[in-house]
Amino acid sequence: MNIKILTVGLALCGTAQLSKADILLGAPGVAAGTRIATRVPFKIDYQLTNSYKFIFSGIEAKGDTLGAPGSSGTQGNGGQFHLKASVSGGGSSERAGQLEFRDIQDYNTAPLKRLMISPTAVFKATSTPITIELLWKGEGNAHKPNGIFNIVGEYQKDPPVPSGSLYFPAGSYVLEGSPNPEGTVTIVRE
Repeated sequence: MNIKILTVGLALCGTAQLSKADILLGAPGVAAGTRIATRVPFKIDYQLTNSYKFIFSGIEAKGDTLGAPGSSGTQGNGGQFHLKASVSGGGSSERAGQLEFRDIQDYNTAPLKRLMISPTAVFKATSTPITIELLWKGEGNAHKPNGIFNIVGEYQKDPPVPSGSLYFPAGSYVLEGSPNPEGTVTIVRE
């Protein structure tokens, strides 16, 4: 009897997991699965503190939904779905254009859509780290969305630690041509 109840309980837990609706929001520096949109519309922001460099290259998205609420939504259509993202930090801001799905069916069947920005936006710290602010925004009326919506780029939290060593014997050296300037350098050991 207890085995039967346990089996039914496990089956119900498995069903609950499958019906969960999530759009996983991703970006460099953001741990996978920590930012999730469970409904549309949404506006979710996240801060990467103590950052040294962030390169914003574009956005990408793919997924599926059960359609939009109402009778037209049951057929997998029912309105447009728009995704936007912006990145700011160090006193500047950049927004990617907009990924548009003409209706929910387009979102459900489209391959991974990617919108790259050119030139890429580089946010770089000078003498002190900066805070990078990421914003994902979705508009429309999708019902139980699933999928991914990523900010594409690169992230550096800490500068690389210098490693290795250089050894130059004492003396004078002639600097060679381009890209180095003409002249000499003298290395003196004290």
